[in-house]
Amino acid sequence: MLKQNEIIYQIFPRNYSKEGTFSAIEKDLKRIKELGTTIIYLMPINEIGIKERKGTYGSPYASKDYFSISPDLGTKEDLISLINKTHEYDMKIIVDMVFNHTSPDNVLLKDHEDYYYHKNGKLGNRVGDWSDIIDLDNKKEEVQKYLVSVLKYWASLGFDGFRFDVASMIPFKIFELAREELGKEMIFIGESIDKDFHNYLVSINDNPVDDKDMFPVFDGLYTYNWYKIFRAFLERKAPLEAFIDAFNEEKEILRVISLDNHDIPRIASILNETQLDEYLDFFTFSKGNLFIYAGSEYGNTHLPELFEKDPVDFFYRNKNITEMYKKYINLKKNQKEIK
Repeated sequence: MLKQNEIIYQIFPRNYSKEGTFSAIEKDLKRIKELGTTIIYLMPINEIGIKERKGTYGSPYASKDYFSISPDLGTKEDLISLINKTHEYDMKIIVDMVFNHTSPDNVLLKDHEDYYYHKNGKLGNRVGDWSDIIDLDNKKEEVQKYLVSVLKYWASLGFDGFRFDVASMIPFKIFELAREELGKEMIFIGESIDKDFHNYLVSINDNPVDDKDMFPVFDGLYTYNWYKIFRAFLERKAPLEAFIDAFNEEKEILRVISLDNHDIPRIASILNETQLDEYLDFFTFSKGNLFIYAGSEYGNTHLPELFEKDPVDFFYRNKNITEMYKKYINLKKNQKEIK
């Protein structure tokens, strides 16, 4: 269960440190806790596919085996140690689940090619044409049961919940089944999609789930509906009124307020310190949870590469921005819930 006013700290394990391991994250838990974090969110930790891999290391969103751990990150014992130590620091920890697609050499293909979407008799994608992934046919009941079993396995290791990649594009039945199996205490965060993409999917009969229909199974959804307009406003391509209208249109929905993450530019690369102070102030006193992508609290402007080894520069530290984040994190954690 995700309460209001949580502070979510996103970590890309490979690029969190030069070591790129669970053990390196564990060594930094004290600092993460002192920042004000209440929930650590790990990007996907599965072994990455080799076939059609992009870049040197490949995307963590191209899983080769849902039950595996990428060997460069450490062992199962290392992961359990990280989970347990996170709990000792009175923080929760969740992990990314990618149930729309896998790598083209996922272990499922050996015995269950029928679990996959086929286009003109070939494996492929329902939307777009991404060479390093193929889509699951997750409308099938047997696929849905399999994916729920994946969640039960990772929950058994001690994870407190999950962040679901492109959740709006995945049959909602999977999440309903998962909630029934895992209970109401598990955290479910959904990467919902923006309205333009949503409308496009509707136009091709892909039938995405509306944000308003994803509650109460989900605890929080992403802010992409208004973030796109927010960015346009910052780039002087849209008036302030357009952003305010978009923001107010869904103010009743509990959002994970993500000003930057692994998919969008660092906020410090867009805003100067004064602007960042103003917008952190605004979003801190809005309904929802604050979301930080590791390194943003130091004013990092570089977005780590998704397909390469590209560690966060923790040696670059803008003390003004760090204190700014700490101030607003403290205010967010101690404010009353917004109705």
